[in-house]
This record gives sequence, structure tokens and C-alpha cells, in this order.
Amino acid sequence: MATGPSERGGSQTVALGVLALLAAGGFAVLTWLVATGVVLPFDQPMLATATAWTALNPEWHFRSDAANFPLIGIGVGLVAGLLLTHHRREALLVVIVLALATAGSELVKQLVARPRPPGGDVVVPGVVYSYPSGHVLEALTIFGIIAILLWRADRYRWLAAAFAAFTVIFVSLVAVARVALNAHYPSDVLGGVLAGIAVLAVFAILVPRRSPAPRSEVVESPRPTQPAAATGAAATGQDIEHPAHAG
Repeated sequence: MATGPSERGGSQTVALGVLALLAAGGFAVLTWLVATGVVLPFDQPMLATATAWTALNPEWHFRSDAANFPLIGIGVGLVAGLLLTHHRREALLVVIVLALATAGSELVKQLVARPRPPGGDVVVPGVVYSYPSGHVLEALTIFGIIAILLWRADRYRWLAAAFAAFTVIFVSLVAVARVALNAHYPSDVLGGVLAGIAVLAVFAILVPRRSPAPRSEVVESPRPTQPAAATGAAATGQDIEHPAHAG
């Protein structure tokens, strides 16, 4: 039995809600482990492996810088584009989500207060602590929002899929770059990914679906109508005559 649009929309909302809960739960558990000083077994081995790739440092710096100030311009351009195309609700939602994601990341940094890896000198001015990775969280959030908006538009599903693939590759490279530059532990970037997935799942639930505009229909002008008597006469094949006077 085929499911209607409302049923499919309901199942998608449930799936997104489950994804948001799982990602947020994973982020909460990881944050608790980091805050309580638990040594995660994968942190040091992966950090040592990544920081050994010193020959690729110029590439890592480029990837890291691409996920910093350029994202501000992309975010502003996204909001401006939505406003110019009269999608004010989506624009407001993007502003709120990006503001909460950025503020939440900085709040968690202050609460956890995890120092950066020893010897790390690649930091953002004013950002002292390490967990979670703001570069990864913000890159995933901004590019993920663009992919979701394209997907919700229905007409650009192929472009949304291509942009989603680009987002995965870009965020993965940024995550590796931040660890390779000794700016973050691997668990820092993992926290950024989990937080970003939770934010995107909530955004996908809240953003409305933009259905394609219906095709314009040609409206035919009505044909001129004949008087009822003439119509009836035409149907019987008779002419309307005045009755003759008796003489």
C-alpha cells in the first residue's frame, strides 16, 4: 500500500528526531568523559599519527583556515540569499541555529576547560580551550544547512546529494587538519561532529518543505452564450417565427 506525503513526512520527522537524540546523547556522554578527565584510548595514538604528517602542513593550514573566517561570509551570504528570495522564515531559522551552535560551542569550551594538546600553537585569538572543535562544528552546520535547504526544495535533489558529499569530504579534511596541526585532540573533532549532526537533525525537522510551484494552467475564455430560445431552436433545426394573425 502506497504511503501519502503526510505519512512519509511523519516517518522522516521521527527518524530525524531519533538521530538528533542519538547524536546529542553521544555528545553528552563524550563531554562528560572529557570533563571528568577520562583518558580516551584513541586520542594519543591518533594524535601522534596525524602530527607526524609534517610534510602536509601547508595543506593542513589551508584546510583549517578555510573553516574559519570564510565560513562567516558563507553564513551571511546564505541568510542574505534567503531574504532576497523571500524565504524569511528559513533565514530567521538559520540565524538562530548558527547563533546557538556557536554560543553553545563556546559555553561547552568554558565549562569543560580542556587545554589544547601540548605544543599546539595553531589557535584562534580569544579561544583558549580545546573541546569541542568549533571549526568542525561550524563547517558541518553551515554546509549541512545548505544541503538540507537544497533537499527540501525538491527540485534540486541531485544538487543536494552532491553538496552533501562535498560537505562530508570537506568536514573530514578539516577534522584531520585540526588534529594534524596539534590544535585539537581527536575526541575534540568527534565532539564537533556529534554536536553538528544533532543541530542539523533539529534544523531539518523545523525547516519547512518548499514544494515546487504548480504549472501555470491556460484559462480559456468562455464562449459567448446564445439566448435560451435561440439555443433551443438551433437544437431542433427550426427558425423562430412570429405567429401569423388570423384574417
